[in-house]
Amino acid sequence: MKNLRNSNVQRLATVVGCAAVLLSCLLTEMAVAQEGKVAAQVRHDLEVSQKRLAEQRGKHVHERVKLSSRLTQTQAQLIELRRRVRLARMSGFDRKQEIRELEQRSAAQSNEVAYLASQLHTYWVKFTTHLVQGEKSGVMVKGKELSEQMRALEAGLSRLENVVGGAVVAAEAVDATGRLRSGKIAMVGPAMWFQSSDGEAAGAVNLSKGSHLATVVDGGNADAVAALMGGTETTMPLDLTGGKARALAALQSSPLDLVRKGGVWLLPIFVIGIVALIIAVLKFIQLSKIRNPQSGWLSGVLADLRSGDVESAIAKSEALQHPVGEVVAHAITGAESGADVVEEIVYERMIDVQSRLKKWLPIIAVTAAIAPLLGLLGTVSGMINTFNVITVAGTGDAQSLAGGISEALITTMFGLIVAIPALVIHAVLSRRSQGIIQMTEKLALSIVNSIRKQEKKS
Repeated sequence: MKNLRNSNVQRLATVVGCAAVLLSCLLTEMAVAQEGKVAAQVRHDLEVSQKRLAEQRGKHVHERVKLSSRLTQTQAQLIELRRRVRLARMSGFDRKQEIRELEQRSAAQSNEVAYLASQLHTYWVKFTTHLVQGEKSGVMVKGKELSEQMRALEAGLSRLENVVGGAVVAAEAVDATGRLRSGKIAMVGPAMWFQSSDGEAAGAVNLSKGSHLATVVDGGNADAVAALMGGTETTMPLDLTGGKARALAALQSSPLDLVRKGGVWLLPIFVIGIVALIIAVLKFIQLSKIRNPQSGWLSGVLADLRSGDVESAIAKSEALQHPVGEVVAHAITGAESGADVVEEIVYERMIDVQSRLKKWLPIIAVTAAIAPLLGLLGTVSGMINTFNVITVAGTGDAQSLAGGISEALITTMFGLIVAIPALVIHAVLSRRSQGIIQMTEKLALSIVNSIRKQEKKS
């Protein structure tokens, strides 16, 4: 009985366990089904929410564009209103000040435009001076407006492109004999060559400033120019300075050319220069003949005086090739009359010595002083002529001013050429003369002192 009861209990437990398992599975399936429904509902709600969010974003973007446009308009209106308020609050002085500043800015801009137009016009004038006869510039500047003047720059650039690559134009040129010939001019950069139509005249050409007529300056390469005109490869000498190197070489003047250019003011400069030179030569010869006495000469003369041999002392003095010999000889002749008389004789003869040694030297000094002044006078005269030419012809052509300027500079140069050597020569001769005078005075006073001592002893 007990076993049966246990068996039933086990069966009941088994049934209950199975029922529990079934119930758990049922509940799990119900939970899974419920979860799928909830997930589906959530997905549906999410999709709906995303659509609504997209719609709201589109509306927000549209509204933001409108608000941004209205904000921009409002800001512009606000700036305009603020400007009107500032103008309304401004006093009459402030308004005049602002108007004055605006006028100044306008005037400054107008001046800048006028300056640029002036510079371009100046460029055009210089540009036209480099055009040969027969060359077409393609542009004519008629007004002074900036837009019109810009055409000059365009024309210059166009011509530069043409001549850099090489160009040949029909033109006329003056040959070495002065004849005007028709032909062609080949241009490569600043270098130009001309060949006449008959082939007789050919060579490098130079374009004078302010003239469109070329001049043949080098006719020694006619064959090379002919080959160049014919398009054949050849070798040509180039003067990249545009003829300035040849012009500078031609300007190397000789001294005679300088004298011709100096004018009439060189005549007095040359006259006083020649006179000073003659005097300097004569004084040099005079001073070169003077020989300083030997060291024992004075002792010998004094010894003769002490011994009473006056004739020997006089002979020694007269044999000396120096002014002191003459002074001492005259002083010895008056030795018997006393030292005071001898001193007077010495001073008298010293005056004659100084006069002879310094004679004509002031003329050299005056020459050194007058020559620069004459040169300056020629400079003033040349500048007056230059200003007269400027009054008539203006300052555009420097060649018309060259004559007066050359006269002004050349006279000054020759004045200094005469003055500087004259000043040096005067200094040398004066120093030599003064040295001779000092030695003469020293030796003569030695004789006087010796005679005075002898008187005191006696």
